[in-house]
Amino acid sequence: MKWLNDYKIMMALIGFVAGVFFVGGRAKADFAWTQKAEMPIKRIYHSTSVVAGKIYVIGGWYLIGEWNPQWEALTRVDEYDPMTDTWTRKTDMPTARGGTHTNVVNEKIYVMDGAAGNEPIPIVEVYDPATDTWAKQTELPTKRWNFTTSVVDGIIYVIGGYMPSISSRTGLVEAYDPTTDTWTRKTDMPTIKTFTSSCVVDGKIYVIGGAWTREVVEAYDPVTDTWMTKAPIPTPRYGLDTVVVDGKIYAIGGWYHSINGPIYSTVEVYDPVWDTWMKGIDIPVTTAGFSASVIDGKIHVIGGTVATHRGEHWVLTSAVYANEPIVDLNSDGVIDVKDIVIMTHYWGSRYTLCDVGPTPVGDGTVDVRDLLVLAEYIEPEEREPGLIAHWKLDETEGGMVYDSVSGENAFIIGEPQWQPNGGVLDGALELDGIEDCISTDFVLNPADGPFSIFTWIQGGAPGQVILSQATGSNWLCLDSVRGYLITELIGSGRSAYPLMSQTVITDGQWHRIGLVWDGMNRALYVDDILIAEDTQANLQGSDSGLYIGTGKAMEPGTYWSGLIDDVRIYNRAVRP
Repeated sequence: MKWLNDYKIMMALIGFVAGVFFVGGRAKADFAWTQKAEMPIKRIYHSTSVVAGKIYVIGGWYLIGEWNPQWEALTRVDEYDPMTDTWTRKTDMPTARGGTHTNVVNEKIYVMDGAAGNEPIPIVEVYDPATDTWAKQTELPTKRWNFTTSVVDGIIYVIGGYMPSISSRTGLVEAYDPTTDTWTRKTDMPTIKTFTSSCVVDGKIYVIGGAWTREVVEAYDPVTDTWMTKAPIPTPRYGLDTVVVDGKIYAIGGWYHSINGPIYSTVEVYDPVWDTWMKGIDIPVTTAGFSASVIDGKIHVIGGTVATHRGEHWVLTSAVYANEPIVDLNSDGVIDVKDIVIMTHYWGSRYTLCDVGPTPVGDGTVDVRDLLVLAEYIEPEEREPGLIAHWKLDETEGGMVYDSVSGENAFIIGEPQWQPNGGVLDGALELDGIEDCISTDFVLNPADGPFSIFTWIQGGAPGQVILSQATGSNWLCLDSVRGYLITELIGSGRSAYPLMSQTVITDGQWHRIGLVWDGMNRALYVDDILIAEDTQANLQGSDSGLYIGTGKAMEPGTYWSGLIDDVRIYNRAVRP
């Protein structure tokens, strides 16, 4: 797109990839960490779980004083709604505990692990967010703390930890079945560890980092009850957390040593298919002892400490960071149709700037998944000044096209095909170039004053018409030889003639085209670029209705062959 010059694209790409390096694979930087509403209190070694689109933060340690602190194990439960970026206090957990681990089975949250003072808590409690109530379950068979937990096929696996009774770390694995409220012993993890993290990909549990085997990664297969060593994490650490997005594991934060440091903001991404690690986009602050959860592909990093605790000095945080895709593609501070134009220009390519869906790293192709992510960040449309007709073409069936502004609905002629997910802005209508078109009684008399028409198109051939006025003129059409965009809406007198551009739009790509008359001058636009302009006063008037997708007399050869989306008409001159 010429209005987005090569220099801006280059500078944007340089900014997005700066500091990104490779560790066994390609890293992408098409998202940025943004700060969200803080938790109501600061805490460390709490746990988070997601139910019905909300994050529940449960338990943890609260600090009273920073020097020689007094620690308070929490019963507190807070619910975070990412849609509204707000927090709500929920019913407290019956048992106060720090160092909690939670897992979701059948929309209920099971709480294990934790301690109060120096005594591990074997009590298992289950929280039902639907009723905001708690219940006790069968206790953990082996008393320990600082283990990790993961769920596979409705079974919760408790792995590793520290056993005060023998003053030792352990590789013990016990499995809990919430359906029967029973425990089963499984094969021990080969490496004994604590303060580790685990997550599940394709039915296997990956246990990553931990004290003091910080670099070790091991995978457990519940089906065979066996363990396998995997590629070590590039930055050895414990006190980290891990989450899964689109089949890849994100290892976030942690520290090498909680007293001597360092503490990390590091994010590294593991691909279980290739058993390789690559560098991710670091979080804005060093963090350990936090908890992370994923909603709709967005990682939320919540709480923890931002420093080591040398000299018993702790710095807890209530901060929340989420990774938001970069969708302001032209860096103008506004997410609008210009960003859509950029994305559609790179449709079907591997252009990383536009490959934002699924979040956070895309899927390697600019396609409808990226457009859906972009659409989430466009503010709900307010009525544009002067907008007098708007056929969105988002219907999925039927013979009528709804006008969201004037209520002047249009009728389908022929059998065009609805494409509910095939448009630039949601759906579109595909016309066959033979007999398909849209007819409406909506009247815009060109002689009455300034007006503008904009629509999205894909396809077409020379001689075909995009929009015309019945028995009047072809307002937006293609010349019969090369397929240049032209308008045949002319003035009166000997100087009246069509306005022809030198721009071909039949290249199979989506284009936003427009005709603007300001009362004296005609202008044609393609993708918000002015491609032709002249002076033409006193346009010929007509009180007839409009055709979308065929010529003024519905002649053979004028029917549009391709897609049309989002037709807008204004009673003013709109300058993109």
